[in-house]
Amino acid sequence: MPTNNIETRHRIATEHGGYFRNLQRGLLKISGADRMEWLHNLTTNVIRTLQPGDGNYAFAVTVQGRTVFDLNCLVFEDCVWLDIDNRWLDDAIAHLSKYRVVEDIEIADISANWNRHDIMGRDAARCVDRLHLGSNFSALADVQHTASTVDGRAVHLMKGNMGPIPLAVIYVENPPAEENPVENETEPPFDAHLASVAGDLGMIELDGELSKIIRIEAGHPASVDDIDGDTIPPETLQVERGISYVKGCYLGQEVIERMRSRNSMARRLIGMKISGTVLPPHGAWVFADSKQIGRVTSVCHSTALNSILALGYVKTSLASGGETLRVATSETDFAEAEPVDLPLEVWKSNG
Repeated sequence: MPTNNIETRHRIATEHGGYFRNLQRGLLKISGADRMEWLHNLTTNVIRTLQPGDGNYAFAVTVQGRTVFDLNCLVFEDCVWLDIDNRWLDDAIAHLSKYRVVEDIEIADISANWNRHDIMGRDAARCVDRLHLGSNFSALADVQHTASTVDGRAVHLMKGNMGPIPLAVIYVENPPAEENPVENETEPPFDAHLASVAGDLGMIELDGELSKIIRIEAGHPASVDDIDGDTIPPETLQVERGISYVKGCYLGQEVIERMRSRNSMARRLIGMKISGTVLPPHGAWVFADSKQIGRVTSVCHSTALNSILALGYVKTSLASGGETLRVATSETDFAEAEPVDLPLEVWKSNG
C-alpha cells in the first residue's frame, strides 16, 4: 500500500496509529534526599506523595505565574526524571539550580543515555503488548510507568497524553559509546523490532508533519510552541492533569489560585479554522474588528478538515465564536478565522 500521500498516511494513522523516535524531548535526573519535597514546592502538581512508578504532569512557573517549562515527572526508587522539551533544558536547569539553596539535590542531564519512542493511536496498546514489555499499558494512569529489560537494555514504559489519543512512551537505554562506535553504527535492535511489530498491526511511521497535524487536530498544546513564557498554566486548558488547587503553596501559586477563585482567565487556548491557503506564521496576531485579541501558536493544513487549522490564545470572551475573527497571514494580508471545537471528531473515539 503506498504511504507517501498525506491523506493515505493520515487515514492509516486514524485507523491504526503510528510511531516515531521522538527527538524533541530531553531528560533531567533529580536525585538527593530532598528531591520530592523540593520538586513539590517548585511545580503546580502534587509530587511529594507519589510512589515509585507514579508520575504527574506539571508546570514550573515564575513568581508571576508565567510558565518556565512544563514537564512529565516520573518517580523512581532513588531519583525523579523530568521529561522536558529539549529546547527548555538549559532554562530548566538554570531555574531549578536557582532554587537549590541548602537542599540535598543533584541535577543531571541524562538525555543522551536514553532513546524515546512514541506510539500513538488506536492500536498503541496492542503494539506495546506485542513488544513484550511486561506491562498492562491500558491499566496505567497518566504518566505512570513500568520497567523491563529488552536485549539487556533497561526499558521504561510511560502512559503519555495526547488528549483522546492513546499514547505510549518508551525509553530505551542507549549502549555505552564503546559498544556502538560510529563507524559500525547500525539501526538499534529495538528500533527495528518496533518497526516490525507496528508494521504488522498496520501502523505507520510518523514524520514531523503528520505528527504535528495529528496533535493539532487532537487539540493538544505542545511545549514551547503553544506553552511558552507568556503563558499562565490555566490558559492551556491542562488544569485537570497539570494543576492541583489543594496541594498548598508552591512558587507562583498565588497568581494561579487567584485566577481560579476570581474566575478571571483573560484568555484561553482555542482551535481556529482559517480560510484560504496561506499558513499564518507562529505568533501571528488574531484580531476582532481592529483590536488585537490573541495570537496563533501552532498551525497546519488539517487533513481531516481540508482546511488550515491553528491553535492559539484569544480573549476568553471571544473563544466561543459569534464574532468574526481575522488572522494576520503577513504584514498586510488577513484571513478570516472561526473557533472550532477540538479534538476533531475523527480523533474523539480513537481510544
